[in-house]
Amino acid sequence: MRVLTLIFTAFLLTAATPPVPEVLKPYIHGDRFDPGDYRWMKGRFPDATPEEKAQDKQVRDWMMASYTAALTETRADLLALGITDPQLEGAPVGGLVYSQVASFIDTSLWSSFAAFQQSLETARPIADTYLLAVKTAKKVGAPDTPKLRDLLMARPMAEQMLRYSSSWGEADMADAPVLPEPVKAIVLSRLMTALRMEDHENTEWLKQIVARQGWPKRSEVGDDPAHQAWLLVQHADADPAFQLTVLRAMEPLLSSDDVSKKDYAYLYDRVMLKITGKQRYGTQAMCNNGKRMPRPLENDKAVDRLRAKVGLKPMPDYLAGMDKIYGQCPPGKRL
Repeated sequence: MRVLTLIFTAFLLTAATPPVPEVLKPYIHGDRFDPGDYRWMKGRFPDATPEEKAQDKQVRDWMMASYTAALTETRADLLALGITDPQLEGAPVGGLVYSQVASFIDTSLWSSFAAFQQSLETARPIADTYLLAVKTAKKVGAPDTPKLRDLLMARPMAEQMLRYSSSWGEADMADAPVLPEPVKAIVLSRLMTALRMEDHENTEWLKQIVARQGWPKRSEVGDDPAHQAWLLVQHADADPAFQLTVLRAMEPLLSSDDVSKKDYAYLYDRVMLKITGKQRYGTQAMCNNGKRMPRPLENDKAVDRLRAKVGLKPMPDYLAGMDKIYGQCPPGKRL
């Protein structure tokens, strides 16, 4: 009965979601959103007119309604899978267009929309060039055969290039051109919009594979292709129910070594943190008052024993390694 109630509530909320605001419509083409000249968000700048501010409120209201409806629908999906109290705190659920529009920019970097447009003139060709490189890499790296192992190896190419770009000027993207902060913000916003689309397409593709033949086993496709399949579902954050379904499909394959134990551990933590608010293996960390620490655990005392069972280092070594890669946590911050 509770499942039916939640599903019905989700239907009502989805039906009650207001139509896409008129100011957004010119930027939406099917299920793709192109931020274009960003006039749809002109109402967020200090020099906005009352009409532009009203249009921006319509966009924000639409976004909130879209997210609320998707959150309720996702809770219903998880309840149907036996999760009695799905938490979903901070879960990036929502429709595809919503998720792309949500990749907007912090407008406090500009004093006016005119100043923003000047940054956009510089940023747009940079972002477009990177997106062209992504498109070209997908074409060049396309598999020559329809074999699943080859398809899996090629599939993450675009989303990995787009994810790497989020570290522009740092870590793996340290060689990227130095950009003024306002220009960089626009470039990354446009690339993250494209990433939402890439993740969605990958999730839908992988769903079809899993529905047709189950989770790709290491003994069938090989270690590397199986890991690439895991990478795709690890990034299917907008669909926690699918992630949970895959997690359950992977579990019985652990004993036969048809699934990497480390991959399973990372997916378990990523999914269960969203659903229950706690993780088992401590793979997800946060900064708290200058110290890196694991996000809430199911069992603090057992975490190192559980990590050892799946081939992970003890927590202190793991956290120290993260500090080395990402730098020390800033003092006084929780993130």
